[in-house]
Formats: sequence, C-alpha cells, structure tokens
Amino acid sequence: MKALSISYTNFRNVENERLTLCEGTNVIHGNNAQGKSNMLEGLYFFARGRSFRGAKEKELIRFGEKACRLELEYTCEGYKNSTTLTAEIPSQGKKNLMRNGAKLSGTKEMIGNFRAVLFCPAHLSLLDGGPAMRRSFLDIALAQLYPAYIDSLSDYNKTLAQRNILLKEAQTSKVDPYLWEVYAERLAREGARLAARRLAYVSELSSASAELFSEMTMGREVPTLTYKCDFIDEKMTADEIISEGEKTLYRLLTENLEKDIRYSSTSYGIHRDDIAIKLNGKDAKLFASQGQKRSLALSMKLSEGEIAKKLTGEYPVFLLDDVLSELDSSRRSFILSRLSGRQIIVTSCEEELFDIDDVNFIPIEGGRIAK
Repeated sequence: MKALSISYTNFRNVENERLTLCEGTNVIHGNNAQGKSNMLEGLYFFARGRSFRGAKEKELIRFGEKACRLELEYTCEGYKNSTTLTAEIPSQGKKNLMRNGAKLSGTKEMIGNFRAVLFCPAHLSLLDGGPAMRRSFLDIALAQLYPAYIDSLSDYNKTLAQRNILLKEAQTSKVDPYLWEVYAERLAREGARLAARRLAYVSELSSASAELFSEMTMGREVPTLTYKCDFIDEKMTADEIISEGEKTLYRLLTENLEKDIRYSSTSYGIHRDDIAIKLNGKDAKLFASQGQKRSLALSMKLSEGEIAKKLTGEYPVFLLDDVLSELDSSRRSFILSRLSGRQIIVTSCEEELFDIDDVNFIPIEGGRIAK
C-alpha cells in the first residue's frame, strides 16, 4: 500500500496544499508549530476515521472557515488503478466520506481501505501507561484488519455504558430484573468475540516482537506478550472462547451484580483487559530500564506493520510523528533500516537525522509547502 498524494483544504492551519509522496522515505520538516503534524494527522484520518491527537472533528476546520476537505490518493498491491478517499467535514451537520466519488455510509465503511501504522512519542509509554493505552493499541490495529471488529466493539461499549447507568440508578430505585439478563447476554456475546480476536492478535504480536527485539539487542533479551482477560484461558482456541468464554463472562456478570451496583461499575469484561509484557521472564514494567521499555514499544509498533503484511499481503504506510528525535542514535538507525523498502512518512524538525539515500524532503512553513 502506498500513499501517492493528499490534498488539504482549510484543514487546521493548512489553507490549500497538496503533498506528493514517494514510495520510500518522505520527511515533512520545519520548525515547531508550522503544521507538520497537521499534515500527518490528515493522512491518519483516513486510516482511523478520527484525529490521533484526540481533537473533535470541528476542531480540524481552519479558523474562520465553514468546512475542511481532505483527499487521499493511494494504491494497493494487485490493483491496476489508484483509489481516492475524500472527507468533507462541515462545522454544522454530518461529514461526507467518499471512495472514488461514491458516498460511504460512514466511518466504519471507510476504515480498512487505507491502512497505516502510527508511531508518535506517546507510544513510547506503551509499557508505563495504563491498561487502557494497551487496549487502544489493540483496538486500533484490529479495526483496520477486521471491519466487523469495529461493529462488535461499538456494540459492546454502548451496552457497557447503558449497564453502568443502570447500575447507578439501581442504588436508589428498583430495576426490572429482565434488563440485567439482557445486558449480561449482550456483553458476554460481544465480549467473547472481541476477546478471541485480541488473544489471536497478541499471540502474533508476541512472536513478531520477540523476533524484532532479538534483532535489536543481538539476541541478548527475549520479550513475551500475553493477553490478560479475566474470563478466558490463554490456551483456549477461538471457538472455545466464543462458546465457553461467553458462558463464563455471563456467569461473572450475573453473580457479581450486587457488587457492581454497589460500585456503579461493571467489574468483569474486555474493558478491563491488558497485555502483560515480560522481558527475560520478568515484568518489563517493573524491571526493564527506560531504554528497554522504549525498544519494546518500538518492536510492538513495527510488529503491527508486520502482522498487517502477513494478514493482508501488503505493508501499511508507516507514519512517524516527530518520534525519531525521542530515540537515541542506535534505535533511530534500527527503525530506519528496518523500514527500508516500505513507505514511511515522517515529521521532524531535524533534517540531519535522515542521512540515508532517496529521501523526499518536504519543507513546511506556516501551513504551506515552502518553495
């Protein structure tokens, strides 16, 4: 998969620009606050359907304008013609998404068309951050690979939110017992499906990360990643999780109802899952150095791309938002050499970090491509 070009109209501080990208390394460079990350944010919007910086859609519109527009042209292996995705975001009303001029039903239909792996400084805290950060890492990766995963996760989260509201109401008023059964059944069904996907993905992630980390450390250290879920056994098959895991989660939800009412919170389910990361058999979060933790995070993000290649037949586009300046020279050299032959689009304030051949340098100043 290769991004050919992307056009921006009234997006963030970019009034009207078009980036033309090469198949190898593209470096969007310039001083701070010039719009480098904004341009990467526009690219990633087509992969995830939202900003990677947590911005609301209306905040993407250039100040004083009524709408913004993004248009991405990219190619997929095995397809003769390129594909164009378009996003029009108004300040009022719903956004309009299109593929080759045909309207898409929404974000869910767009995700999975253009696949990208994002690596930004926040990802260097994958180990030190809380479980929610690691769950988000899993969900973003899986959503691009399996469109049905998005629907299942959305249904689960909506049901969870409704049950938690009901738990709070149950502290002061009586709730129809039938509703507890309905919510337990829904959470158990969707939770088991999602857990099966997550377990399989973490197994692949552990193998790929171990290989990359071993390469990075000359075989001196071996990491293992394990999916931690309170209603399944890691040795279960996908079919066993969907059948037996669903029954177990249903039982946990019904048996712990009184406790959940007391705390107004659902105490069991995939919203509490985590990835346990060990290095040479020890808890990496507790015993690994900061350098080792960064290397582990780096191996996980690179593995995301390797798994996508294995499952889809082609590499995604790699987006690096000012992350190389956060790494030491050895890790910086490793990531650039490991991504050789793949398309990467990088933002940086420092051109001198890219002492490699065939780099497409794109200077940015005030939201414009400097001539």
